[in-house]
Amino acid sequence: MRGRNGKGGAEGFTLVEIAITVAIVGILVMMAVSSFKDIGEKYGIEAETKLLYSDLMAARGRALQRNRYHFVRITSTGYATYEDTNTLPDGNRAYDVGLDNQIVNVTLKHTVTTSLAGGGTNFEFNSHGVASDTGYILLSPRPGFSVNPDYDCITIRETRINTGRFNAGACVEK
Repeated sequence: MRGRNGKGGAEGFTLVEIAITVAIVGILVMMAVSSFKDIGEKYGIEAETKLLYSDLMAARGRALQRNRYHFVRITSTGYATYEDTNTLPDGNRAYDVGLDNQIVNVTLKHTVTTSLAGGGTNFEFNSHGVASDTGYILLSPRPGFSVNPDYDCITIRETRINTGRFNAGACVEK
């Protein structure tokens, strides 16, 4: 068998061919890593949205079950829920810092924004499970990510809570 140079022997790869192959593989790896980061961000938003939804439903359910107010406090980095335990046995229907029993306190990786009708970031569920405010809660991607999650917001209505997708300035329930 004759090689490229017309003489016998095994064929090999030139340094240029190896360099081109390594460059192509490097570009493909960079594209894959970028894609995996966006996928991770997308699923991170969805997971945190579902966690918040679950905790809101639990607070509403506890308000009904225990026949007492439950308070939701939202910040840009997380949220907390409290049970009205001041004064025992039935509470006073008002959030008392440091006196009401904290149920959950969650710090999120994604920025939380609220658009509640009352203009604030806090609301409560009364002893009948009815929310004191309506609107939506939105979780946004971290800077540098451009993702389109299936769920990234939660609508709050007086008697229901639903997950949705933020589109055109509104949380569209799914």
